[in-house]
Amino acid sequence: MSLSGERSTQNPIFTARLGEASWQFERTINRAKTTIAQVRYDFHRTSLSNLLIPELVLPEDRSIRVSGVSGTLIHDTRDKPLDAHQGRFETLDLGINPKAFGSSASFTRLLGQYAYYRPIRKIVWANSVRLGLAKAYGGSHVPASERFFSGGGTSLRGFPINGAGPQRNVAVCSDPNDRSTCSDIRVPVGGNQLFILNSELRFPLPIKNNLGGVLFYDGGNVYHAVNIRSFVRDYTNTIGFGLRYNTPVGPVRFDIGRNLNPVTGISATQFFITLGQAF
Repeated sequence: MSLSGERSTQNPIFTARLGEASWQFERTINRAKTTIAQVRYDFHRTSLSNLLIPELVLPEDRSIRVSGVSGTLIHDTRDKPLDAHQGRFETLDLGINPKAFGSSASFTRLLGQYAYYRPIRKIVWANSVRLGLAKAYGGSHVPASERFFSGGGTSLRGFPINGAGPQRNVAVCSDPNDRSTCSDIRVPVGGNQLFILNSELRFPLPIKNNLGGVLFYDGGNVYHAVNIRSFVRDYTNTIGFGLRYNTPVGPVRFDIGRNLNPVTGISATQFFITLGQAF
């Protein structure tokens, strides 16, 4: 069980009031201790005020309560969670957040992942599929904080962070009374459907100890609506390569991704440097 509250002015463009309460029950359900079941209750309240650029946050998302219950199953047989060479990782999370529990909106949310790692001599073939679905009911909407976002070093490496999926343009002006001082920025909207497919070949490089290379493919997108037509139309493909340097706390990762379905206004080539594998 946990409780927390905060009033933050660290972000220069708004003041945030945050409140959170949660309760969780967890149990291992097999002798090998590789499968875990969780049941949770979560309450989150977010209130934004003093927005420097009000258009950045839609009115319906400035004061939000999310209250609901969820269940999660986790199955993990990976040899090394931070740098897996073999095994599987499977997780499925289903939550329901009705207004009857105090939520601002009534919606359900499903998120699942299946990852598979297979060693082929000194090469590791790593694969991951993620699927997310969110659906409002009773005339409600899915709050922005509960929608799906993608793009970046752990999902679609042909996009910047949260650069995939639905976006909207917001005018930012140094002088609100002078349109010539305005420029448009892209703001991620999030979507109600997520599909991400990642596949990597990880192999050692003989030029230096602990140094490895990666060839990868990322496919999928975030979609505004849950339907087959938009899934096919907006599906994106990214290919790329990277380097890995193994350290005691996990590999240092450098990736270059090239989006084969580039979006206007976003560079088709993206670079990422971080710690840990992409999945």
